[in-house]
Amino acid sequence: MSIDQVCTSLLDPSQFSGPLVISPRFDDSLSFLTKWLTTHRSYVEAQMLLHGAVLIRGFQINDAPDFEKAIMALQPNLSDSYRGTSPRSVFAGTKYTFSAADVPVNYPIAQHLEMSFLKAPPRELYFGCLKESNSKGGETSLCDFRKVYRDLDPELRRKFQDKKILYRRQHGKVGERWTFDVGAMLPWTQLFGTSSKVQVEKIAREEESPPVQWIGPDRNTFLQEWKDEPCQYHPITKECVWFNHAQVFHWSTFPAELWYAFTRLNDVRFLIRCVIMWIIAIVKYGLLGYKMALNMTFGDGTPISLREMNQVRKAIHDNMVFSTWKKGDIMCIDNFSTSHGRQPTYDFGRKILVAWSNPYDKTSTKAPSSSQQEKLIDCSSEEMETLKSVIHNIMIKTNESSVPKAVQATPDTTPESTLSSEEAEDLKAMYEYHHKSQENLQSPSLGCHKRHTSGPIPQFS
Repeated sequence: MSIDQVCTSLLDPSQFSGPLVISPRFDDSLSFLTKWLTTHRSYVEAQMLLHGAVLIRGFQINDAPDFEKAIMALQPNLSDSYRGTSPRSVFAGTKYTFSAADVPVNYPIAQHLEMSFLKAPPRELYFGCLKESNSKGGETSLCDFRKVYRDLDPELRRKFQDKKILYRRQHGKVGERWTFDVGAMLPWTQLFGTSSKVQVEKIAREEESPPVQWIGPDRNTFLQEWKDEPCQYHPITKECVWFNHAQVFHWSTFPAELWYAFTRLNDVRFLIRCVIMWIIAIVKYGLLGYKMALNMTFGDGTPISLREMNQVRKAIHDNMVFSTWKKGDIMCIDNFSTSHGRQPTYDFGRKILVAWSNPYDKTSTKAPSSSQQEKLIDCSSEEMETLKSVIHNIMIKTNESSVPKAVQATPDTTPESTLSSEEAEDLKAMYEYHHKSQENLQSPSLGCHKRHTSGPIPQFS
């Protein structure tokens, strides 16, 4: 099956770093998509590495089993083990497909790398849309956490790297209902799929997670405490990545994200809720001393201040990308570089599902330290050459001999994503790395930016 039987385009033609869009050229059937993904798996993985995410749009994905068939064609090693913090439920007729989050859709979920606080988070993440939001909001936003690492104030980044992060995670036997703390909604019985404390402790040992403690008057509250690195190297490109959940479980996050939603969407309902939630948060967490279900501080126990968290949030918000969902969409995400989050909406019919790959041990790649010298890399030379080298190595293993021509997408396939003829030729030239005569070709439309990295410029084998 030829690789050029699909169309490719950029979700945002003005930015090379946004998601790549794959859409039908001739055949939009599920049967064609699964065959194409199986045949050209290495190509899609290479684009996830380069762009952070790939959006598959315009194919016949009508229900959860269809979604799972497509994802299994791309990534046969899916996992149904979930140790995250949002309540989720599996879709009927599937084994690996879950609801994205069983919390009200008008709750914002801040940007994060899925299960980043675990020793072994999933390597890839896959979202799908069965019903899009028909009102404002509801996007699954993306953010390149390599850029967040780069854009953070160096002094604050150094503080995080020197002190590390202390996680304190607790769940009751019954989840809380009237709370905006998503982690508190999830009971440990659902998290581990058992009501046996002995079994929970056994699972924790098998997964090499921190020791389990039981606290509270009846010793029915699950507790784990551990220190972790705030940043990691990407396992393939060796770029530094902001890799933690601090921006999700800071006490100020919920009202702050509501404010951000109001400034984006100009929906006064978000403003009203923002004011109410700020009052509740200040009283509950500031005055009464309550803690978040996944409470995070610096490694020495000192709190992360509101000013410091606002700096982190700014670096994230400045690099966010939004894609309005359309029925049948599949978003494939590199979970070790690109975060996701949920923008709130008042369309309660929105239905998004998720699957994830097997876990990858993040400790197998040493985390960057603050003592390592930071260097600026010119994207038009060394950084882009190393990325092209990685993509070359990935695809040469499966003898991919061609790549789809980047063509202008038609309104019937990807209405938000089009390339001019000149941009299409530039993108095509970027991908045609395997022709020696074009190894040093630079795409004039990509522009240049500066990126920080720790230590020597990474070399790839």
